Amino acid sequence: MVQGGTFGGVFIDENMLGVAHELDALHPGVVYWVGHPEIPEIPRSTKDPDLLDALGSNGRDLIFITRDSWIRRNKVELGHLMRSEVRAVFLTGTKNMNKSQMTALINRHWDQIVQRVGVTRGPSLWSLTQRDGLKPIN
Repeated sequence: MVQGGTFGGVFIDENMLGVAHELDALHPGVVYWVGHPEIPEIPRSTKDPDLLDALGSNGRDLIFITRDSWIRRNKVELGHLMRSEVRAVFLTGTKNMNKSQMTALINRHWDQIVQRVGVTRGPSLWSLTQRDGLKPIN
């Protein structure tokens, strides 16, 4: 793990807007999302490559949280993530989880996300599951 990152907050992907709002109530001031008023460079419906580029260049040092596994499998999107040096946490195995369950999963591992992912320099990829918790993806 490369040390040197800082924790500026988390950025929740558009496919989890309800989760973003629930987490914002639990952790005010450090949760952002697509369309957030403090991040006008990432409006709603921003395509993943543009979103990843913006996250890498906005200087906020945010951790990207998503359940979109396509970003990991698609060479173009993964390339944007790597070049942008984004730190990403992928919720896996969440197909049958509702908004409150995903919020609870992230909140249960919040301190680990901040303390482990928050200190790494990007790019870094992590998996978060009910069964295995937070694990780095090689």
